[in-house]
Amino acid sequence: MADMAANCTSCGECVRPCSFLQHQGTPLTIAQQGATDRNLLAAYGCSLCGLCDAVCPEGLSPSDMLLGMRQEAATRGLTDLKKYAPWLNYEKLGASLFFRRDLIPTGCTTVFFPGCSLPGTRPDAVLELFKRLRLMEPTAGLVLDCCGKISHDLGLTDHFTALFGRLSKRLRHKGITRILTACPGCSKILRNHGEEFDVTSIYEVLAACTAPSRPASPLKVVTIHDPCPARFDPAQQAAVRQLVQSCGYRIEELPSHGTTTRCCGQGGMVEGCVTSTIKQESGVIAAEAAGRPVISSCASCSDSITTATPAGHVVDLLFSKTDFSAKPVSSARRWLNRLKLRCARLT
Repeated sequence: MADMAANCTSCGECVRPCSFLQHQGTPLTIAQQGATDRNLLAAYGCSLCGLCDAVCPEGLSPSDMLLGMRQEAATRGLTDLKKYAPWLNYEKLGASLFFRRDLIPTGCTTVFFPGCSLPGTRPDAVLELFKRLRLMEPTAGLVLDCCGKISHDLGLTDHFTALFGRLSKRLRHKGITRILTACPGCSKILRNHGEEFDVTSIYEVLAACTAPSRPASPLKVVTIHDPCPARFDPAQQAAVRQLVQSCGYRIEELPSHGTTTRCCGQGGMVEGCVTSTIKQESGVIAAEAAGRPVISSCASCSDSITTATPAGHVVDLLFSKTDFSAKPVSSARRWLNRLKLRCARLT
Protein backbone atom coordinates (compact mmCIF):
# COMPACT_ATOMS: atom_id res chain seq x y z
CA MET A 1 0.00 0.00 0.00
CA ALA A 2 2.83 2.40 0.80
CA ASP A 3 4.29 2.12 -2.71
CA MET A 4 0.88 2.75 -4.25
CA ALA A 5 0.19 5.72 -1.95
CA ALA A 6 3.54 7.24 -2.89
CA ASN A 7 3.46 6.68 -6.66
CA CYS A 8 -0.13 6.42 -7.96
CA THR A 9 -1.16 9.69 -9.63
CA SER A 10 -4.89 8.89 -9.82
CA CYS A 11 -4.74 9.44 -13.58
CA GLY A 12 -7.82 7.27 -14.06
CA GLU A 13 -6.42 4.99 -16.79
CA CYS A 14 -7.19 1.88 -14.73
CA VAL A 15 -10.57 3.14 -13.55
CA ARG A 16 -12.14 3.60 -16.97
CA PRO A 17 -12.32 -0.10 -17.96
CA CYS A 18 -12.84 -1.51 -14.45
CA SER A 19 -16.22 -1.70 -12.70
CA PHE A 20 -14.52 -2.47 -9.36
CA LEU A 21 -12.36 0.68 -9.42
CA GLN A 22 -15.27 2.74 -10.70
CA HIS A 23 -16.99 1.84 -7.44
CA GLN A 24 -13.99 1.87 -5.06
CA GLY A 25 -11.94 4.72 -6.49
CA THR A 26 -8.38 4.87 -7.80
CA PRO A 27 -5.63 2.65 -6.37
CA LEU A 28 -4.32 5.77 -4.60
CA THR A 29 -7.68 6.24 -2.88
CA ILE A 30 -7.72 2.59 -1.80
CA ALA A 31 -4.15 2.77 -0.53
CA GLN A 32 -4.80 5.95 1.43
CA GLN A 33 -7.71 4.31 3.23
CA GLY A 34 -5.21 1.95 4.81
CA ALA A 35 -5.49 -1.57 6.19
CA THR A 36 -8.84 -1.17 7.90
CA ASP A 37 -11.01 -4.27 8.09
CA ARG A 38 -13.54 -2.76 5.73
CA ASN A 39 -10.94 -1.71 3.17
CA LEU A 40 -9.24 -5.10 3.21
CA LEU A 41 -12.50 -6.93 2.63
CA ALA A 42 -13.35 -4.61 -0.26
CA ALA A 43 -10.48 -6.26 -2.17
CA TYR A 44 -12.67 -9.33 -2.68
CA GLY A 45 -14.63 -7.29 -5.19
CA CYS A 46 -11.56 -7.21 -7.47
CA SER A 47 -11.09 -9.99 -10.03
CA LEU A 48 -7.28 -9.71 -9.80
CA CYS A 49 -7.31 -9.82 -13.61
CA GLY A 50 -4.36 -7.44 -13.98
CA LEU A 51 -5.92 -5.04 -16.48
CA CYS A 52 -5.01 -2.21 -14.13
CA ASP A 53 -1.39 -3.33 -14.25
CA ALA A 54 -1.43 -3.42 -18.05
CA VAL A 55 -2.69 0.14 -18.49
CA CYS A 56 -0.86 1.87 -15.60
CA PRO A 57 1.44 4.54 -17.07
CA GLU A 58 3.55 4.45 -13.88
CA GLY A 59 4.22 0.70 -14.15
CA LEU A 60 2.49 -0.01 -10.84
CA SER A 61 0.61 -3.20 -9.96
CA PRO A 62 -2.68 -2.45 -8.24
CA SER A 63 -3.62 -6.14 -8.57
CA ASP A 64 -0.64 -7.12 -6.40
CA MET A 65 -1.75 -4.60 -3.79
CA LEU A 66 -5.29 -5.98 -3.83
CA LEU A 67 -4.08 -9.57 -3.56
CA GLY A 68 -1.96 -8.49 -0.60
CA MET A 69 -5.05 -6.97 0.97
CA ARG A 70 -6.90 -10.27 0.56
CA GLN A 71 -3.99 -12.08 2.18
CA GLU A 72 -4.01 -9.68 5.13
CA ALA A 73 -7.79 -10.06 5.50
CA ALA A 74 -7.44 -13.86 5.55
CA THR A 75 -4.58 -13.68 8.08
CA ARG A 76 -6.72 -11.55 10.38
CA GLY A 77 -9.59 -14.03 10.06
CA LEU A 78 -11.84 -11.47 8.40
CA THR A 79 -12.66 -13.48 5.27
CA ASP A 80 -16.05 -15.19 5.30
CA LEU A 81 -15.01 -18.50 3.79
CA LYS A 82 -18.62 -19.72 3.69
CA LYS A 83 -19.13 -17.41 0.71
CA TYR A 84 -16.42 -19.27 -1.16
CA ALA A 85 -17.26 -22.81 -0.05
CA PRO A 86 -18.25 -23.98 -3.57
CA TRP A 87 -14.82 -22.97 -4.93
CA LEU A 88 -12.86 -24.29 -1.96
CA ASN A 89 -14.71 -27.62 -2.01
CA TYR A 90 -14.04 -27.85 -5.75
CA GLU A 91 -10.35 -27.33 -5.13
CA LYS A 92 -10.24 -29.78 -2.22
CA LEU A 93 -11.99 -32.54 -4.12
CA GLY A 94 -9.98 -31.92 -7.29
CA ALA A 95 -6.73 -32.33 -5.38
CA SER A 96 -7.92 -35.44 -3.54
CA LEU A 97 -6.71 -38.97 -4.26
CA PHE A 98 -10.15 -39.73 -5.68
CA PHE A 99 -9.55 -37.51 -8.72
CA ARG A 100 -5.79 -37.11 -8.73
CA ARG A 101 -3.65 -39.14 -11.10
CA ASP A 102 0.03 -39.40 -11.97
CA LEU A 103 0.84 -41.27 -15.16
CA ILE A 104 4.62 -40.95 -15.32
CA PRO A 105 6.42 -43.59 -17.39
CA THR A 106 10.06 -44.55 -17.11
CA GLY A 107 12.32 -41.81 -18.46
CA CYS A 108 9.59 -39.16 -18.26
CA THR A 109 10.69 -35.58 -17.66
CA THR A 110 7.72 -33.81 -19.31
CA VAL A 111 4.11 -34.03 -18.15
CA PHE A 112 0.83 -32.68 -19.48
CA PHE A 113 -1.05 -30.84 -16.72
CA PRO A 114 -4.55 -30.02 -18.07
CA GLY A 115 -5.85 -28.39 -14.88
CA CYS A 116 -9.41 -28.69 -13.58
CA SER A 117 -11.86 -27.05 -15.98
CA LEU A 118 -10.80 -28.68 -19.24
CA PRO A 119 -10.94 -32.26 -17.87
CA GLY A 120 -14.34 -31.49 -16.39
CA THR A 121 -15.84 -30.07 -19.56
CA ARG A 122 -13.87 -31.80 -22.34
CA PRO A 123 -12.30 -35.08 -21.14
CA ASP A 124 -12.11 -36.52 -24.66
CA ALA A 125 -10.12 -33.49 -25.79
CA VAL A 126 -7.68 -33.98 -22.90
CA LEU A 127 -7.15 -37.58 -24.01
CA GLU A 128 -6.66 -36.50 -27.62
CA LEU A 129 -4.20 -33.79 -26.63
CA PHE A 130 -2.25 -36.34 -24.62
CA LYS A 131 -2.20 -38.76 -27.57
CA ARG A 132 -0.86 -36.03 -29.84
CA LEU A 133 1.78 -35.16 -27.27
CA ARG A 134 2.81 -38.81 -27.00
CA LEU A 135 3.38 -38.91 -30.76
CA MET A 136 5.85 -36.05 -30.37
CA GLU A 137 7.33 -37.19 -27.06
CA PRO A 138 6.73 -40.89 -26.32
CA THR A 139 7.81 -40.67 -22.69
CA ALA A 140 5.50 -37.74 -21.84
CA GLY A 141 3.31 -38.20 -18.79
CA LEU A 142 -0.08 -36.98 -17.58
CA VAL A 143 -0.80 -35.39 -14.21
CA LEU A 144 -4.36 -34.74 -13.08
CA ASP A 145 -4.34 -32.45 -10.06
CA CYS A 146 -5.16 -28.94 -8.87
CA CYS A 147 -2.60 -26.11 -8.82
CA GLY A 148 -4.25 -24.32 -5.87
CA LYS A 149 -5.15 -21.12 -7.69
CA ILE A 150 -8.42 -20.79 -5.77
CA SER A 151 -6.72 -20.68 -2.37
CA HIS A 152 -4.01 -18.44 -3.80
CA ASP A 153 -6.45 -15.86 -5.12
CA LEU A 154 -8.58 -15.92 -1.97
CA GLY A 155 -5.47 -14.94 -0.01
CA LEU A 156 -5.24 -18.24 1.87
CA THR A 157 -1.47 -18.23 1.71
CA ASP A 158 -0.72 -21.07 4.13
CA HIS A 159 -3.22 -23.41 2.52
CA PHE A 160 -1.99 -22.58 -0.97
CA THR A 161 1.65 -23.04 0.02
CA ALA A 162 0.91 -26.45 1.49
CA LEU A 163 -1.17 -27.62 -1.48
CA PHE A 164 1.23 -26.35 -4.11
CA GLY A 165 4.21 -27.58 -2.13
CA ARG A 166 2.86 -31.14 -2.14
CA LEU A 167 2.34 -31.00 -5.90
CA SER A 168 5.74 -29.55 -6.75
CA LYS A 169 7.59 -31.87 -4.36
CA ARG A 170 5.87 -34.90 -5.88
CA LEU A 171 6.78 -33.85 -9.41
CA ARG A 172 10.38 -33.05 -8.50
CA HIS A 173 10.73 -36.41 -6.77
CA LYS A 174 9.60 -38.15 -9.95
CA GLY A 175 12.13 -36.31 -12.08
CA ILE A 176 9.77 -33.89 -13.82
CA THR A 177 11.42 -30.75 -15.19
CA ARG A 178 8.90 -29.59 -17.81
CA ILE A 179 5.15 -29.02 -17.45
CA LEU A 180 2.80 -28.46 -20.40
CA THR A 181 -0.41 -26.72 -19.37
CA ALA A 182 -3.83 -26.32 -20.96
CA CYS A 183 -5.23 -23.87 -18.40
CA PRO A 184 -3.86 -20.31 -18.47
CA GLY A 185 -4.51 -20.01 -14.74
CA CYS A 186 -2.37 -23.07 -14.05
CA SER A 187 0.33 -21.65 -16.33
CA LYS A 188 0.50 -18.48 -14.28
CA ILE A 189 0.55 -20.24 -10.91
CA LEU A 190 3.13 -22.80 -11.96
CA ARG A 191 5.42 -20.16 -13.46
CA ASN A 192 5.18 -17.83 -10.49
CA HIS A 193 5.58 -20.48 -7.81
CA GLY A 194 7.30 -23.42 -9.51
CA GLU A 195 10.49 -21.75 -10.66
CA GLU A 196 12.23 -25.11 -10.91
CA PHE A 197 9.94 -26.17 -13.77
CA ASP A 198 9.91 -25.14 -17.41
CA VAL A 199 6.23 -24.27 -17.94
CA THR A 200 4.82 -24.00 -21.47
CA SER A 201 1.28 -24.11 -22.79
CA ILE A 202 0.29 -27.17 -24.80
CA TYR A 203 -0.95 -24.74 -27.45
CA GLU A 204 2.58 -23.55 -28.14
CA VAL A 205 3.77 -27.14 -28.57
CA LEU A 206 0.91 -27.92 -30.96
CA ALA A 207 1.34 -24.70 -32.91
CA ALA A 208 5.03 -25.41 -33.44
CA CYS A 209 4.02 -28.61 -35.26
CA THR A 210 1.07 -27.12 -37.16
CA ALA A 211 1.47 -25.68 -40.64
CA PRO A 212 -0.07 -22.22 -41.07
CA SER A 213 -3.13 -22.09 -43.31
CA ARG A 214 -4.70 -19.37 -45.36
CA PRO A 215 -7.56 -17.49 -43.67
CA ALA A 216 -10.99 -18.83 -44.51
CA SER A 217 -13.79 -16.91 -46.12
CA PRO A 218 -15.66 -14.26 -44.10
CA LEU A 219 -18.38 -16.87 -43.47
CA LYS A 220 -16.05 -18.60 -40.98
CA VAL A 221 -15.13 -15.66 -38.79
CA VAL A 222 -14.44 -15.97 -35.06
CA THR A 223 -12.99 -13.67 -32.46
CA ILE A 224 -10.58 -14.50 -29.64
CA HIS A 225 -10.94 -13.89 -25.92
CA ASP A 226 -7.54 -13.92 -24.23
CA PRO A 227 -7.92 -15.22 -20.65
CA CYS A 228 -6.69 -12.69 -18.12
CA PRO A 229 -4.03 -15.05 -16.64
CA ALA A 230 -2.48 -15.07 -20.15
CA ARG A 231 -2.60 -11.27 -20.39
CA PHE A 232 1.20 -11.00 -20.38
CA ASP A 233 1.83 -14.25 -22.26
CA PRO A 234 2.17 -13.28 -25.94
CA ALA A 235 3.58 -16.69 -26.92
CA GLN A 236 0.44 -18.47 -25.72
CA GLN A 237 -1.80 -15.86 -27.34
CA ALA A 238 -0.01 -16.22 -30.68
CA ALA A 239 -0.15 -20.01 -30.54
CA VAL A 240 -3.90 -20.03 -29.95
CA ARG A 241 -4.42 -17.74 -32.93
CA GLN A 242 -2.26 -19.92 -35.14
CA LEU A 243 -4.23 -23.02 -34.15
CA VAL A 244 -7.56 -21.30 -34.78
CA GLN A 245 -6.39 -20.20 -38.23
CA SER A 246 -5.08 -23.69 -38.98
CA CYS A 247 -8.64 -24.97 -38.47
CA GLY A 248 -9.84 -22.73 -41.30
CA TYR A 249 -11.16 -19.73 -39.38
CA ARG A 250 -10.51 -16.06 -39.92
CA ILE A 251 -9.94 -14.01 -36.78
CA GLU A 252 -11.38 -10.59 -36.13
CA GLU A 253 -9.98 -9.24 -32.88
CA LEU A 254 -12.08 -7.95 -30.01
CA PRO A 255 -11.42 -4.32 -29.05
CA SER A 256 -10.20 -5.72 -25.70
CA HIS A 257 -7.55 -8.33 -26.42
CA GLY A 258 -3.95 -9.18 -25.65
CA THR A 259 -2.66 -7.16 -22.70
CA THR A 260 -5.94 -5.22 -22.47
CA THR A 261 -8.25 -8.24 -22.45
CA ARG A 262 -11.18 -8.21 -20.03
CA CYS A 263 -11.97 -10.73 -17.30
CA CYS A 264 -14.91 -13.03 -18.10
CA GLY A 265 -16.26 -12.48 -14.58
CA GLN A 266 -14.90 -15.61 -12.92
CA GLY A 267 -11.59 -14.09 -11.87
CA GLY A 268 -10.88 -13.86 -8.17
CA MET A 269 -14.17 -15.60 -7.25
CA VAL A 270 -15.80 -12.16 -7.14
CA GLU A 271 -19.12 -13.89 -7.72
CA GLY A 272 -18.91 -14.97 -4.07
CA CYS A 273 -19.64 -11.43 -2.92
CA VAL A 274 -21.02 -9.76 -6.07
CA THR A 275 -23.41 -12.26 -7.63
CA SER A 276 -23.95 -10.36 -10.88
CA THR A 277 -20.29 -10.27 -11.86
CA ILE A 278 -20.22 -13.08 -14.44
CA LYS A 279 -23.39 -11.85 -16.11
CA GLN A 280 -22.08 -8.29 -16.26
CA GLU A 281 -18.57 -9.04 -17.49
CA SER A 282 -19.54 -11.74 -19.99
CA GLY A 283 -22.12 -9.30 -21.31
CA VAL A 284 -19.42 -6.74 -22.04
CA ILE A 285 -17.40 -9.33 -23.97
CA ALA A 286 -20.52 -10.42 -25.84
CA ALA A 287 -21.20 -6.82 -26.85
CA GLU A 288 -17.64 -6.51 -28.19
CA ALA A 289 -18.03 -9.79 -30.09
CA ALA A 290 -21.14 -8.44 -31.86
CA GLY A 291 -22.47 -11.89 -32.72
CA ARG A 292 -19.18 -13.46 -33.77
CA PRO A 293 -18.36 -16.76 -32.01
CA VAL A 294 -15.83 -16.21 -29.21
CA ILE A 295 -12.96 -18.69 -28.88
CA SER A 296 -10.85 -18.91 -25.73
CA SER A 297 -8.06 -21.14 -24.40
CA CYS A 298 -9.69 -21.19 -20.95
CA ALA A 299 -12.61 -23.56 -20.33
CA SER A 300 -13.93 -21.40 -17.50
CA CYS A 301 -13.93 -18.33 -19.75
CA SER A 302 -15.75 -20.27 -22.46
CA ASP A 303 -18.41 -21.33 -19.97
CA SER A 304 -18.92 -17.77 -18.75
CA ILE A 305 -19.06 -16.20 -22.19
CA THR A 306 -21.37 -18.83 -23.66
CA THR A 307 -24.07 -17.66 -21.24
CA ALA A 308 -24.12 -14.37 -23.13
CA THR A 309 -23.08 -15.21 -26.71
CA PRO A 310 -21.92 -18.19 -28.80
CA ALA A 311 -18.52 -19.32 -27.53
CA GLY A 312 -16.15 -22.26 -27.53
CA HIS A 313 -12.69 -23.49 -26.66
CA VAL A 314 -9.78 -23.72 -29.05
CA VAL A 315 -9.73 -27.52 -28.61
CA ASP A 316 -13.32 -27.62 -29.90
CA LEU A 317 -12.02 -26.36 -33.23
CA LEU A 318 -9.02 -28.70 -33.18
CA PHE A 319 -11.31 -31.68 -32.78
CA SER A 320 -14.11 -30.46 -35.06
CA LYS A 321 -16.70 -29.72 -32.39
CA THR A 322 -18.16 -26.39 -33.39
CA ASP A 323 -21.54 -26.16 -31.69
CA PHE A 324 -20.87 -22.71 -30.29
CA SER A 325 -24.37 -22.54 -28.79
CA ALA A 326 -23.88 -25.62 -26.56
CA LYS A 327 -24.79 -25.08 -22.91
CA PRO A 328 -22.12 -25.39 -20.19
CA VAL A 329 -21.66 -28.86 -18.72
CA SER A 330 -23.48 -29.45 -15.42
CA SER A 331 -21.53 -29.75 -12.18
CA ALA A 332 -22.38 -33.45 -11.81
CA ARG A 333 -21.26 -34.18 -15.35
CA ARG A 334 -17.96 -32.37 -14.73
CA TRP A 335 -17.10 -34.67 -11.85
CA LEU A 336 -18.10 -37.73 -13.87
CA ASN A 337 -15.89 -36.52 -16.69
CA ARG A 338 -12.96 -36.06 -14.33
CA LEU A 339 -13.55 -39.51 -12.88
CA LYS A 340 -13.59 -40.87 -16.44
CA LEU A 341 -10.13 -39.42 -16.99
CA ARG A 342 -8.94 -40.64 -13.62
CA CYS A 343 -9.87 -44.19 -14.60
CA ALA A 344 -9.14 -44.10 -18.34
CA ARG A 345 -6.84 -46.82 -19.68
CA LEU A 346 -3.78 -45.10 -21.12
CA THR A 347 -0.60 -46.59 -22.51
